[in-house]
Amino acid sequence: MTFLIITILIALLVTIGLPILADVWMTKNLGLSWRVITLGALAYFVVQALMTFVFSGLFALVENGTLDLADQSFFFVQLAMSILFTALLGVLIRWGGMKYSKQPLTNLEAAYGIGLGYGGIESIVRVGIPLLVTFITMLSNINIDTGAATLEPGMLEQLEALWQVSPWVPLMGSLERIAALVMHLTVTILVLQFFTRKGFLWLAAAFGLEALVNGMIVGLAEAGLAYGWVILVAMGLMVSNLYLLYRLKAFEFDITKAGGEGAA
Repeated sequence: MTFLIITILIALLVTIGLPILADVWMTKNLGLSWRVITLGALAYFVVQALMTFVFSGLFALVENGTLDLADQSFFFVQLAMSILFTALLGVLIRWGGMKYSKQPLTNLEAAYGIGLGYGGIESIVRVGIPLLVTFITMLSNINIDTGAATLEPGMLEQLEALWQVSPWVPLMGSLERIAALVMHLTVTILVLQFFTRKGFLWLAAAFGLEALVNGMIVGLAEAGLAYGWVILVAMGLMVSNLYLLYRLKAFEFDITKAGGEGAA
């Protein structure tokens, strides 16, 4: 139990603390404005709102009989649409923000801010906050008397199951979130290449990368591959993304800009 508590705390530090610390580091060392990071976070929420609209349309088509899909087919259609449309909308919104914003966003430092804002808020909202709420619930009922408890039997079973989770699961989930954050940074850097190197193929590459990475992770998980192996694949993809960032010279930013114009 103690080991599980420790690993959950580590997972919370990674999924919530790491994005925030990275944001603070960039504002202090790259002279990046919090507004740029916030724009990246807002882009994530816009994508989620648009995806809600897309799925509402899909559900309406199924309900009125326009699309006749069996339950399993409907499930796989949802997965495919989630992967493809999320990647497409994410790339287009990044591109539109960089192109039409009044702030100078077509530089390496701004791309880092947008990518980290996008991936960081995804980590916090999708994993960090739900994990924190679950952890608080677990701790609040750590010494509960099952015989005298007023909770529903189903809730008691869920709490007992949570305390039986392998301590390695939160750590592996943390690694997956780090890999996802690196992926979002890489996608944003690829979008930046549209402005610095010209050519819509860079946007296609950004879309392809996000769709490929998310598609592989979701596909392997749905195929029943053990969670540990899925995380190992995610780590391999992260290494590939880091190498791509290196090839794109994405680590050659100026760390002397703190306090400069961008920090306003």
